[in-house]
Amino acid sequence: MPRIKWPQMTLLGRIALFLAVFGAAIALQIGIGYYQSKYVLEPLEQRSESIQTISQFLNDVEECMTALENYRWDYGDAEALIASVQSSRRRSAGHLARIDADLRVVSEEQYLLASAAHTTYGTLSLTLDAITDELRSGRPDRASQLYYGGAEPCGAYLRQYTQQLLEQACSDSQEAHVRLTQLNEALKRGQTMAVLVCVAVGSMLVASLVRLLRAVGAMAQASQAISRGEFDVPDLDENSQDETGHMARAFNEMKHSMRRQVELLNEKSAVEKELHAKEMEALELQNLMEREKLQQLRSQINPHFLFNTLNVIRYTAQQEGAERTHALIGSLSRLFRYALASNDSQVPLAREVRIVDEFYALYRERFGGRIKLRWHVSPQVDLPDTLVPSFILQPLVENAFKHGLAPKEEGGCVDIDIQDTGSILEITVADDGVGMGEETLETLRGILKNPPTTGEHIGVYNVAARLGLLGREYGVDIRSRQGEGTAAVLRLPRVLAYEEEGDRDD
Repeated sequence: MPRIKWPQMTLLGRIALFLAVFGAAIALQIGIGYYQSKYVLEPLEQRSESIQTISQFLNDVEECMTALENYRWDYGDAEALIASVQSSRRRSAGHLARIDADLRVVSEEQYLLASAAHTTYGTLSLTLDAITDELRSGRPDRASQLYYGGAEPCGAYLRQYTQQLLEQACSDSQEAHVRLTQLNEALKRGQTMAVLVCVAVGSMLVASLVRLLRAVGAMAQASQAISRGEFDVPDLDENSQDETGHMARAFNEMKHSMRRQVELLNEKSAVEKELHAKEMEALELQNLMEREKLQQLRSQINPHFLFNTLNVIRYTAQQEGAERTHALIGSLSRLFRYALASNDSQVPLAREVRIVDEFYALYRERFGGRIKLRWHVSPQVDLPDTLVPSFILQPLVENAFKHGLAPKEEGGCVDIDIQDTGSILEITVADDGVGMGEETLETLRGILKNPPTTGEHIGVYNVAARLGLLGREYGVDIRSRQGEGTAAVLRLPRVLAYEEEGDRDD
């Protein structure tokens, strides 16, 4: 079947045109139906009713005159006659009024005959009234004279006029029926054409809508495939010159552009991964160089010379009886030994606890009874077998003594709480010192996310940075209220010594 070539018109324009033609055909159908009802069926019905009215009027007149003809004037029942005549007159008067109302749509002949019948009926009505009065007055002889002298000939004329009117109405109705029937047939043909136009235009409208929906459906399926990353779906048909063709061409161009963008992004991602790997290698190399540099700095100081010197001073203090000096130098010696001699990244938690006690001993000598340190260790925590990063507690305790309790005249207490929550080891270093305001606290929390390399609180920042390297779920959270104190909560992975050894063996 050859494809229909539409004129240069958009699909939307064609749909609008089809809708307009379809609406015009429906309006024409309604107009023809109204015209047929108003000017064909209604006149036919009026003529039929007019003929029926004339026939009923003639029957009423016949009934009235028959009653008078059959009446026995010398001994008849006057009341029965009067009742029969009055009943016939009421019916005939109503029919005559309807005939008068229909005179505007009848021919001239019918009008003249109807006028004659109306005049004759008026005369007959007057005569019948006179006959009724005479019968009620008991003068049947005079009533008889009125009947034979006036009513009988008047009734004969009325019958004649009415009969002629009926015949003329039938003749005119037959001619009008033929004419209106022809007009009705022409209107039916017009209705048939309108129906055919509606069917044809409706079919074309449905075909256009189906074509549009098919194009939209194909575009939707292709969009779903593209959303799944399938860019190899066939291109949409671009042969149409209407909106569907324009949409298909635009969609195909968009698909090809997206595929090129995805390919570029994939290439960029691969390059970024390669660069990241190289950056990590460079960072590892830099860390190695920093560790070597630190080792070189440490090697410049002979640890044995330092420890031996401190021991000589400690023994001298003991010989001189300076027990407090002896204890302080011992704590300082052990603190230096721990700081300089241990390069392990993971140490037993017991060592951290011991080094904090050594630090507390030195700090208490300075501040006396103003400061206190209390430990709260959960029974589930095994201090010797639990591994933590080295120097993870001492900076926090020092920070609590220095910034929390030192500014407070009456001093205070630092509580260290160690809890094992399963896979997480939670350590809280809390003081009841001066605390800090909300603004200062938010500033400190913001700095902890990007720790500096120098400045105040550098020890706390280093702790936060080292814990951040272990994972996003680990780190330091600072809580504080002005005048109530500050708490630093550490969350770090729970690592046991025998698990660490097992991992190394593996």
